[in-house]
Amino acid sequence: MASLNRDSLLSVYNRFTGLIEKLPGGLQKPILRELTPIRELFLEQRPARLMLVGGSRRNVLEILEGFGGKDLQACSSDNGWRTYRVERRGDIEIFDARTETPEGLVAMAIERKMPDVVLFLEEEETGESAWKQAAAHCKGLSAPLIGITFSGVSSFRLLARLSADPVLSTRVPRVLADSDPACVEAICTALPLSAQLEFARLTNARGAQAHIAGSLLKSFSAVCGVIGVQPIPLADMPILTTLQTLMVGMIIHTTGRAFTMRLVMEFLGALGFNIGAGLAMREGARALLKIIPIWGNAVSGFIAGAGTYAIGRAAIAYFIEETPITETRKIFRKLLPRWRKPPAPPALPG
Repeated sequence: MASLNRDSLLSVYNRFTGLIEKLPGGLQKPILRELTPIRELFLEQRPARLMLVGGSRRNVLEILEGFGGKDLQACSSDNGWRTYRVERRGDIEIFDARTETPEGLVAMAIERKMPDVVLFLEEEETGESAWKQAAAHCKGLSAPLIGITFSGVSSFRLLARLSADPVLSTRVPRVLADSDPACVEAICTALPLSAQLEFARLTNARGAQAHIAGSLLKSFSAVCGVIGVQPIPLADMPILTTLQTLMVGMIIHTTGRAFTMRLVMEFLGALGFNIGAGLAMREGARALLKIIPIWGNAVSGFIAGAGTYAIGRAAIAYFIEETPITETRKIFRKLLPRWRKPPAPPALPG
């Protein structure tokens, strides 16, 4: 199901890139540049890889469930890396190096797959042998280090120990309690873009999902603004509509829900936004071209970008923040640019 859902999004993305090829050559480069984070998040999506070191006695499933990963199942194992899966949400790969693991096995596992993040876990003060083992395992790694404390252990004490260690202090450590809501978000932010989405879906981390969706919103709004500036009446409407549909679909996908075109259309309909309304806004702005061409183009681009932002912000509110649809509609209307009459042009200098 998850694969089919992602394939549906990929189909919309491919249709959009096909439309981009029809735009003037000078437009394609800035648009494709803004699409880079979107491509990394969705088209290069992969499981996060976490290496565990330190002294906590909790097993991997208990740790992941504490992060919000419910209904996890242990799956395949590959040279020390074990895959855990939540059906329809995604996978995560864990290398548990807290036990007495031979250095040869550690080196083999890291050579096979480099960890994205190293988690130093402490439930009670880590013994000297486990501490030395953690430092040995982390030597030469470039992955960021995050310390996580359990059972009320002082985060400040662990941070002080990590900062004083000649090997671990070079990793710019950050330490959080497992009960801190920012813990999962900190791990997600430290991951490469390609691994963030699956981790946010698997842990159901609303803050991380909102962060990812915010990146999408920024990119899509910028792309629509660039397209809207171009004086190509009617021809850009299919592109803008496809972009906005893709954006809402990706925000839905970020939450772990199944993406369908029907769900997107029902959401847009509930907002009161449709292609006819978008067309009226865009063509109203283009009427300004008859008065002041350059400024009219700018207003047209502003409306395309701001309208896309309003749709995306409403989607984040509804699907991620779980805001009721009546309040979501108010957010959308507040952000949506509306022109009762053409705005006055800026005063000419002198």
